[in-house]
Amino acid sequence: MLKQLLLLLLFVGSSLSYNFYWYDKTQTLQNRQTMVHLFEWKWTDVAKECENFLQYYGYGAVQVSPPMEHLKAFPNNNYPWWVRYQPVSYKLDSRSGNEQEFQDMVNRCNKVGVRIIVDIVMNHMVGIGQKSGSGVSSSGSSSFDGTHGVQSFPGVPYSFGDFNNPKCDGDIQGSDYQNSAEHVKDCRLVGLLDLNQASPTVRAKIVAYLNKLIDMGVAGFRHDASKHMWPQDILNILNDVKDLRADLFGSNQRPFAVHEVIDRGGEAVKCADYLGNGRYTNFNFGAAVSSAAKQQSDWRYLANLGPGYGYGNNEDHDVLNFIDNHDNQRDSSPYVVTYKDGQKYNLAVGFMLAWPYGYPRVMSSFAFSYSDQSPPNSGASNDYATTSPTFNPDSTCDSKSGWVCEHRWPAIRQMAKFRSSVQGTAATQIVTDNQRIAFARDGAGFFALNQQGGTWNKNFATTLPAGDYCDHFTGGIDNGKCAGTKVTVRDDQTAYLNVPSNSVIAISLGSKLVPYSPPAVPSGYSTTVIFLKKDTQPGQNLFIRGGTSSSHNGKCSTGPYQQSSDPCAIPIYHNTTVPFVYAEYLSWSQQDNYLDFEGAEIKQGTHDGAAAFGTPLAYSTNDNTAVEYQPYNKYGPGYWMAVLKMDCSKAEQGWFEVKGYESPDIGWEGDIKQGSCSGSVGGSAPFSSINHVAKCGAVNVFTWGSGSCIVDSA
Repeated sequence: MLKQLLLLLLFVGSSLSYNFYWYDKTQTLQNRQTMVHLFEWKWTDVAKECENFLQYYGYGAVQVSPPMEHLKAFPNNNYPWWVRYQPVSYKLDSRSGNEQEFQDMVNRCNKVGVRIIVDIVMNHMVGIGQKSGSGVSSSGSSSFDGTHGVQSFPGVPYSFGDFNNPKCDGDIQGSDYQNSAEHVKDCRLVGLLDLNQASPTVRAKIVAYLNKLIDMGVAGFRHDASKHMWPQDILNILNDVKDLRADLFGSNQRPFAVHEVIDRGGEAVKCADYLGNGRYTNFNFGAAVSSAAKQQSDWRYLANLGPGYGYGNNEDHDVLNFIDNHDNQRDSSPYVVTYKDGQKYNLAVGFMLAWPYGYPRVMSSFAFSYSDQSPPNSGASNDYATTSPTFNPDSTCDSKSGWVCEHRWPAIRQMAKFRSSVQGTAATQIVTDNQRIAFARDGAGFFALNQQGGTWNKNFATTLPAGDYCDHFTGGIDNGKCAGTKVTVRDDQTAYLNVPSNSVIAISLGSKLVPYSPPAVPSGYSTTVIFLKKDTQPGQNLFIRGGTSSSHNGKCSTGPYQQSSDPCAIPIYHNTTVPFVYAEYLSWSQQDNYLDFEGAEIKQGTHDGAAAFGTPLAYSTNDNTAVEYQPYNKYGPGYWMAVLKMDCSKAEQGWFEVKGYESPDIGWEGDIKQGSCSGSVGGSAPFSSINHVAKCGAVNVFTWGSGSCIVDSA
C-alpha cells in the first residue's frame, strides 16, 4: 500500500523530518478535487471566477500563470504567451497584475474554498543575449543583462556565478534527451540562462520567493521545467520552504508540488526520478484518453487505466492528469485532443473527471491560430494589455472576447460537479464494448460513454439508490428539473439507458432530483480498533479475516459471497480516517460490510481491478508529523489498522477472532496461541482459538505471528 521507509533514503539526505508524501497532498477541500488552469488570466479576473463560478462547480484549485516579473518583448507585433516563462526578477509584477492584485486574488479565492497553485519558474532566467534597453524590457521596472558572460539580474539579485555555465556552456541538443540526463539538467533549454540550483545562494533566493507566496496564502506550486533540474536540488529547496499558513490549511501542512516532467518513454530523464518531490505532470494519461477519443484506440481498454497502464502511469498520489496543456495543445499536429476537437474533447475531459485515477486538471484556454499568439489584448496602442473574458447567457465565455474557457463548457462544468459528488469512491460494475465504456462510482454515481455509430441501449447496474436523476452531461439539475436527460434508477439499482452516439450519460447522488440521505450507522454498533504489526515491503497490503467461529463450532460459510447469511460474520462499518495516499484502502473498504472468514464480498470495492482479500487495513504510525499518523496509534510505526463500527451483539461474550492475510505472496498468518492481554481493559478471552482474539468496543493491538496482545479502551 505504501512506499516504506527504505524509499525515503533515496531522497532525504540529511533532512530527518522529511516525509515521502508531503508534497503530493492537493490541499483542496475533500469534495473539490479538480484543478483548473486559467492560462494567462488576470488576477482580478481569477478572483471573480473563484467567487462567481468555480466554487459552485466543484473546482478546488486554480493554476495561475507565473506571477514574477518577466521579459517584455514584441516579436512580429505580438506579445507572446511564452514571455511569462522568462523571469527578470521574483517581484510580483507581471502582465496579469501587480502584487496587491495578486494578494487580493489569493484572499478572495481562499475565502470561497478555492486554492491558488502558482506556476513557478526556477530553472532559468531570460534567453541568452536578452538585455533591457536593447529592444526588450521587463513587465516591471527591473533592468537585466542576459549577455553571455554577464548574466546580471539585479532585481533578484543574480550574477554570472549563479548560473550553470561552468557545467555546460551551451544548449541541450536533441539527442541529449535520449542519451544524457546530465546535459538535460545542466545545459540551457532553448537558450534560456540556466540557474545552478545546487548553489546555496541560488536556493536561498528561490526559497525566499516561495516563502513570500506561502505567506500570501497560496497552497502550492507547479514547477516549470523540473525535468531540467536535479531532483535532489528541487527537494532541498522544497524542504527549506516553510509550512503553509496554519490559519488556512491547518498545522504542519506542506505545499502541494507538481513537476513538469515530459516523459512519454525513451527519455534519459524519467518521471519516476521525481517521486518523493510531489506529483509529476502525467503526459501519458492525456495521450491514452486522446487516442481513444480520436478513435485511434478503443475506449474499452481504458477500463485498466491506472498505475501500471502502459508507460509512466504511477500511483494515484504521484500523478497530475490532464488531457492537454498550454504547450502540447500548440503542437503543429497535437497527439492530444484540444478545444478545437469539440465533442471529442468533451468526451475525453468527461472521462477524465469520471474515472477514479490521479488528480485531474482541466485546461482553460484562449483561442489561437498560431503557436506564439498572445492572449486576448487591447492592442499595441495600449501596450497589449490583457483583456477580460465576457460571458454568454448560458455562462460560457463569449468567443468574441477571445477566451475559450473550456472549464465553463456545459458538459465539462457538469462533469466537474459529477467528480465532486463521487469523490473517494471506487469504479465498479465496469462494462465495455467496442468504443464504449461504462462504470459505477460505488454507491455515488454512474457513467457511460458511447463513441460507436449507434445508440447504446442496455440495462446497467448503477449501484445508486432508486429514484430519478438528471444527466450531468446534458445539463444536470436546473431549478429543480432536469435540463437534459432524466434517468430513472429502479429499486434493484439498475437503469435502462439509451446512450446516444458520441455522447455520455452521467448521473450521481448530486444530480438526484429528491436529495439522498445516507442511512446512519445502527445504534448499538461500537467503535472497535484493530492493530496488526508487521514489516512489509512496497506493494504489499494487509487484510484481516475473522468472526465468531468458536461459538458456532467452526460451522462458518466458506463462500463465496455468503456473508449476509454466514453465522460467523460480524456486521461492520469502516470508520477509518485515512490520508489521501491510501487509494487502496479507500477502494477496498467500500461495501465491506462484514468481518468474516470468506474474503471479498460481492459488491466490495476493487482497486485498479484487484479484489480485496478480506477487510483491508491501513498503515499507520504514532508520529504526529507524518502523513500516515493515526490518533489511535500510541504504539509506534509499522502497525496496520482499521477503525470499525461493529455490531457487538454478534460477538461471543464481547470477543471475536482475527487473523491476518498479506498480499501478494505471503497469504494467511500462521496459527498463534494467545494468552492474557495487557492494557487498560485487557484480560483473557472466554474461549481459546488458533487466531488472535479481540474485544469488541476496544482498541486491540496484535503482532503478526505472536500471541502477545494489548487491549485498551477505545
